[in-house]
Formats: sequence, C-alpha cells, structure tokens
Amino acid sequence: MLHVLGMDMGGVSRAVMLRRIPQEILDLVQGKKLKMLLVIDEASLLRLEVFAELHTLTQFEQDSKPILPMVTAGQSNLIDSLMYRSSLPLASRIVGRSHLEGVTRDQMEQYLAHHLAIAGVKHNLFDETAVTAIQQGSRGIFRKANHLARGALIVAAKNKSMTVTTDHVRMAATELF
Repeated sequence: MLHVLGMDMGGVSRAVMLRRIPQEILDLVQGKKLKMLLVIDEASLLRLEVFAELHTLTQFEQDSKPILPMVTAGQSNLIDSLMYRSSLPLASRIVGRSHLEGVTRDQMEQYLAHHLAIAGVKHNLFDETAVTAIQQGSRGIFRKANHLARGALIVAAKNKSMTVTTDHVRMAATELF
C-alpha cells in the first residue's frame, strides 16, 4: 500500500505507517476527490495479524460513508480465517459475501474443449471418463482443473496416447496433489 500511495517510509515503525496510510487515503479521497478501492486477491493466504491491520487501515471517522471499500477474494479457508477472534473486527464490517461453487461436469467439458480450441486442437483429447475424473478431482475449481488436465496431458504424451484417460488423470493427480 505504501508503494501504491507513493509513500517512502523505509525504516519507519509499523505503528507510524498504520497511522500515516489512513491519513494519506483521506487526503486523496477528500482533498483530491478520488475514489479508492482496495482489492486483495488470494486473501486466504494472508497471515491472521494482517486482518487486524486491515481493520485498522479501513477505519475512518466518517464510517457512514465508505472511504476505502475493500474487496477480498480467496479460497474457502478465507471464511475460516475471518472467524478467528483477531479477525472478527474486520469480519464485522463485511457487507456482502459471495461463495463461488465449482462447475458441473458438463461445464468442465466445455471449459476443457474451449482451452483445447484456443491451443489449436481440433478434436477433444479427453475421453468422457477423463473429463469426469478432472471435474471430480478438482471439485470443479478451474485452477485445480488446469493443473490436473495439464498433468494428464503430459502423462498421456509420455505414454504415446492420443487420448487422455482416467488412468492418465489418476497418475497426474498422484504427482500434483
């Protein structure tokens, strides 16, 4: 945040930084009439003490008007992290939550076909059971499915197979997860 705000505070204590950052944000929002949004991707990877600091950074005197709205995104353990006592002040400020579910088997088949088409592959390399295994093994989460499908393609290529099967997905799963 210091870098984005253009603040060089090398060697300054954490407490001073936690006071200066909200002041700088207020100056930008009220003085320069800028609208700000803090977006934290992969928030599920944050240490618990960071949630307490985020609460401190987003507390402003005029809480009726959001000075620094925040959007966090992460894996499902983000919800668990927000339930810890040190995270509860931040969690209490959350006004909207959304949880994305994994895709269905048919959606996974479309997803894999789409990525094969982007790569210039004219026919489906995954047999029906492999698609099911990828969907089940990844629980419908695209990032996990990408790793699993890529690994299965590598295993199939090593075996000189023109089609990815459930066995290839199983072998890839043991290597990846």
